[in-house]
Amino acid sequence: MIGYLSGIVQIIRDNSLILNVNGVGYKVSVGPDLLSRLHLDETIDLYVYTQVREEILALYGFESTEELDFFELLIGVSGIGPKAALGILSVAPMEKIRSSIVNQDPTLLSSVSGIGKKTAEKVVIELKNKVGATGSIFDNQEKKAEDVYGALLQLGFKPHEASSALSELPEECKTTEERLKYCLSKLNQG
Repeated sequence: MIGYLSGIVQIIRDNSLILNVNGVGYKVSVGPDLLSRLHLDETIDLYVYTQVREEILALYGFESTEELDFFELLIGVSGIGPKAALGILSVAPMEKIRSSIVNQDPTLLSSVSGIGKKTAEKVVIELKNKVGATGSIFDNQEKKAEDVYGALLQLGFKPHEASSALSELPEECKTTEERLKYCLSKLNQG
């Protein structure tokens, strides 16, 4: 199975790209957010989910292992296929989707094309305990942690860096400002 690709963007389509990896073109479906930021001849790294069925061999690409892991959780829910999972990941930032699941609010999920209210509720029910198991930084539903995470991303840190810094927060850091200062000091040490 293909789990990772690094190559040059050869062609950009509506919901996929052709990635040239040493002369071999791989068609990879990706979310609209990533597609909108790509340019032809740009070198990118993608973590890949390979779907193999009777007549289908499809690749789905993600910028981080966190996105890939979340995608795999979503397709583990009966009734959610890879295209629907990609649609869910495209509707909002991953942490907002995670937060809506933790808060047991299917509204965001039901706004995805092709996902009705019952399917959205099923996703929430099946994943509410698993989302915490993935190491979500919002297990305790703290809005302050979500604000700090967003601020770190805006400052240019990668999602895994922000998550790692937030996972090490001491209990003494109570305010958003204290949390942000602590995370910045940790990230600037590395």
